Amino acid sequence: MRIGSLADAAGTTPRTVRHYHRLGLLGEPRRLSNGYREYTIDDVVRLMRIRWLADAGMPLGAIAAALDRSEADESNVVADLRALLAGIESEQKALAHKHTRLSVLLDDAVEHRPLTALPRDAADTLAALIDAAAETEREALLRERDLLEVMAIAGTVPASFFETTTAALADPGTRQTYLALLRRFSALEGRDVDDAADDIDSLAAELASMLDIGALLSAAPDDTADETGPLSIDDIVPDPAQRAVIIEATARLQTTEPSRPGDSR
Repeated sequence: MRIGSLADAAGTTPRTVRHYHRLGLLGEPRRLSNGYREYTIDDVVRLMRIRWLADAGMPLGAIAAALDRSEADESNVVADLRALLAGIESEQKALAHKHTRLSVLLDDAVEHRPLTALPRDAADTLAALIDAAAETEREALLRERDLLEVMAIAGTVPASFFETTTAALADPGTRQTYLALLRRFSALEGRDVDDAADDIDSLAAELASMLDIGALLSAAPDDTADETGPLSIDDIVPDPAQRAVIIEATARLQTTEPSRPGDSR
């Protein structure tokens, strides 16, 4: 059997067969007097096994040990197969996450909705508020939406934080309180921390009583979030006076709320 027939029998090409010869995966056959290689059924079986393992995802460098393994090779073959399976499972998880995200994005695009990382209820509630807001409140709400989306993308807070925020914005009573707190929070930007101490203290107290701000700092990153790394409080709130509000509100929550999983007390 010539190399072309061998390659056809295994569903591959002569070039691939020659590559396997160079790698030592497939032994060199005997040569006829005219110099041509003469392959046998044993070579067909060997080549088909090589192709079968390669199609399963086994790297070529591991195939020789898998086919010709001795007792010394057994543990290496087992380790290689476990590593391959672990890699596939990780890829499947990543693909499942991407499928879910793309499905949501497709639904939003079909319905002419903005593409956002925010949960749908939060995005809808904020969009409605921004559309109806006066100019003085609109800018603060836009910044609030952008901040929440950064948190959603980075995975720095759990879904419950967005649920709490959405509920506060959706309820007519708490919405006005929320917007008032947001205006006061925005007004702190650029102020000296010492000079604004009283405003920081009162705002932190009201904020702690309304929202689970502690989730900003105490929650573990979402394991399905993008590889952006968890953001620090300095990244999330760069203004010193505004950051002081978040830190103080968090401290109040840690001393008044029951212990939650992940809290260090």
